[in-house]
Amino acid sequence: MIEYQFEPKEDFDSAIGELFHIIQMLRSPDGCPWDQKQTPKSALQSLMGELYEYLDALEDSDKAEESEEIGDVLMNLLLIFEIHRQNGDFTPVSSINSICEKLVRRHPHVFTNDYEAADEIDVNKIWVDVKTQVEGRKVNDQSNLFSNIPSSSPNLEQAYQVQKRLEKVGFDWEDSDGLYAKILEELQEVKSAATAEDREMEIGDLLFSVVNLARFYKIHPDNALHRSTRKIKYRFTRLVAECQKLGIEMTIENIERMNEIWDEIKKSEF
Repeated sequence: MIEYQFEPKEDFDSAIGELFHIIQMLRSPDGCPWDQKQTPKSALQSLMGELYEYLDALEDSDKAEESEEIGDVLMNLLLIFEIHRQNGDFTPVSSINSICEKLVRRHPHVFTNDYEAADEIDVNKIWVDVKTQVEGRKVNDQSNLFSNIPSSSPNLEQAYQVQKRLEKVGFDWEDSDGLYAKILEELQEVKSAATAEDREMEIGDLLFSVVNLARFYKIHPDNALHRSTRKIKYRFTRLVAECQKLGIEMTIENIERMNEIWDEIKKSEF
């Protein structure tokens, strides 16, 4: 048993420090078996789950839930820091110092008199200049255009990032009409696919084109899909409740009536 009594803190630094201290106690030999077993990868899965819960809270404009979920995000992030510290990989201080140095270095228009930035275009030029001249990095290297897209990122995100890189080098559609035509073309190829393997490939091409349409309209496809999925879940929950109230069994035989109720639910949202 660890003797400890939590006392709320009055300032940010103390609160962060106390949270990290609690995490260290949970990871200690006298702490929690679940916390002790966590690895960076397992904690990352928890972090991603909390990020989505925070996104749900944002969508609902629920400030109390936003506060709780962003706290869970921070807790998982600090847990990952502590695991790396215990493993001897790096310390939280070294990691934070590194990002602080990078932020200052990449914002000379804020922290020095060497640059001026009137808008985002100027900021991007400064960013490229710092990366190439100060950090010695290659920027917009067309021979290695996709090198900084993490291969472990979700496929939807990878497709989006690939298309953004292509846009940067001018390999893009002139207008949305071409994209709409491309989507219709890919849809027809799905319908015409002769084998399951061909159909899988064509559906992939169709999805890639739809992601590109979202990118063209400056909409992140993951956010759009997240909102649509939440909407369908909400509507279906209402459909179940309505069918139960009316004594309608949810079977294929009653699909026509269920579709009518579904349409009524959709209309009630506007």
